[in-house]
Amino acid sequence: MHSLKSTLYLALVCSIFFSCKKNDSSDKDFTNQEILNDFSINVAQGTYNDLSEKAVLLNNGINALVSNPTTSQLENCRQLWKDSRQAWEQSEGFLFGPVSTDNIDPRIDTWPVDYNSLDSVLNSSAVLDDAYINSLDDALKGFHPIEYLLWGANGNKTTAEFTPRQFEYLQALSNNLKNLTQNLSASWAPGAYHDVFTQAGNGSNEFSTEQAAFLEMVSAMASICEEVADGKINDPLVAHDPSLEESPFSGNSTTDFTNNIISVQNVYLGKYKSQGKSLESLVKYYNLSLDSKIKLKINNAISALQSISVPFGEAIISQQTQVTNAQQAINDLRIVLENDLTQLVKQRIQ
Repeated sequence: MHSLKSTLYLALVCSIFFSCKKNDSSDKDFTNQEILNDFSINVAQGTYNDLSEKAVLLNNGINALVSNPTTSQLENCRQLWKDSRQAWEQSEGFLFGPVSTDNIDPRIDTWPVDYNSLDSVLNSSAVLDDAYINSLDDALKGFHPIEYLLWGANGNKTTAEFTPRQFEYLQALSNNLKNLTQNLSASWAPGAYHDVFTQAGNGSNEFSTEQAAFLEMVSAMASICEEVADGKINDPLVAHDPSLEESPFSGNSTTDFTNNIISVQNVYLGKYKSQGKSLESLVKYYNLSLDSKIKLKINNAISALQSISVPFGEAIISQQTQVTNAQQAINDLRIVLENDLTQLVKQRIQ
């Protein structure tokens, strides 16, 4: 019996030793600077570059549709819109920097569509050049007016239903979106906001400490969770009003929400198409259980959204349990980010 107690005691000591071993810097394989740099290159620049490339393809596709308005060209444009939309929604886990300060977010992604004002644009004789599009209210440009023109109010628009003026507006909108996403891509390049962010605590004019930059990432992750759960999902759910959903014409809303949570995952893991050092590196080093908790909450939120099996406008009526479960899972993730992850960053990053 004495031998068994000794064995158990030694096992407990070893367990405590290895669980606390993360305070030993000998196995630390990252620096704070690497995490900031890799986020900028792999996540921010990677996502925005992809978004810009896909917006160019969408613009080219729409120009081809106007030149040759066939059903296959229309379906191609719809898919290109969804492709661009995926990249954009996967950028919403880090809505800070130029996307915010230059008001690119509202110019790209304001909803719902203002039908009456949109009809006024279509019925006007205004020249639909980029200057005019830029002068319009945010609800009359960006992804959602393009979506409305491509799918129609009921989601089943045919090429025969397009008017020449609609084609003209569609081209102008897609060209404006292309320009805005190119600006956004350039804004995070070295020599631009990349330097502002990665020089945190070392002369940055926005982030006086490394901690401030890390907290900006965590806050942005939590903020998109709050927006999805308490805005994008809650508003149409409470009102039982599908017209309030984010992407109603394409039936893409739940995919939008899922990509928002994937964006949180991308920020945490430090990846888009490539991966580097990340918040995950930091958390795994100091608190393995928190790392597991964050990943579990992310997976739970994505799985809950994927359980919604009908278009979101229908789900708020027929699958309210699945919708509220997804809402709760996203809020659970937000709470862990706002509390546990924020606390760890404040403790470990100066």
